Amino acid sequence: MDALTQLLRETMEYYLTDVHTAMPGVVTRYNAGARRAEIQPSFKRKMPNGEYVGFPIISDVPVLFFGTKRFTIHFPLEKGDEVLLLFSERGTDTWKTNGGAGIEESDPRRFDLQDCFAVPGLQPQKFIVAEKPGLQITHKDNGNIISQLFMASDQIELKHKKTIVDLKDNLLSATNDKASVRLNGDKVSVKNGSKSLHNIITTLWRAMVTTAPITLGSPAQHNWNPAIAQAINTAMADLGSLMED
Repeated sequence: MDALTQLLRETMEYYLTDVHTAMPGVVTRYNAGARRAEIQPSFKRKMPNGEYVGFPIISDVPVLFFGTKRFTIHFPLEKGDEVLLLFSERGTDTWKTNGGAGIEESDPRRFDLQDCFAVPGLQPQKFIVAEKPGLQITHKDNGNIISQLFMASDQIELKHKKTIVDLKDNLLSATNDKASVRLNGDKVSVKNGSKSLHNIITTLWRAMVTTAPITLGSPAQHNWNPAIAQAINTAMADLGSLMED
């Protein structure tokens, strides 16, 4: 009975060596236009004699990105990127050509190595860490952020190198290493380093309204026209209602 049990176990294990469900793989080549990849399965197959033999590279593997015919998310895959391989219970030749429903696939193969799909993002160790809770889409190169989109319940932040656009509650700000623009409720602020547009205009206004009249000749004297002074005061009041320091 033990011999029969051992025979059945070995027969089943041998049969299952050709039944594939899911395993990690490594991209060797990717065609973004066709969304097809060549992928090397990560695992090796253990032979009856104990030797390990690598699986062949699988070609024409459809890569899964979230999307429809009208909307999509896509990013490039590079050689060495790791993916998850999912194997179909039926052949996929007809589906790759036509898609749709009601496919009558005549090939009898099941869970075959060549009938797989790749899902990017399966990374065991090296991956981009989520720095804070929320939706994060990040592009890094050599550890440096190239661009990033972060979304939470109270904030949306967009980064590109040294430029940051941040939306939080009723405040929208855009900054880089030299200048900044803020929309705070019903007011706007424009700054460049320590200088702000509000301060520049305010300083000019104060200088104009406090400068003593210029005297040219004698007894001629040139004073401020009251209408001009009133116009300046009105303009500065309007500016104060629109801008902040």
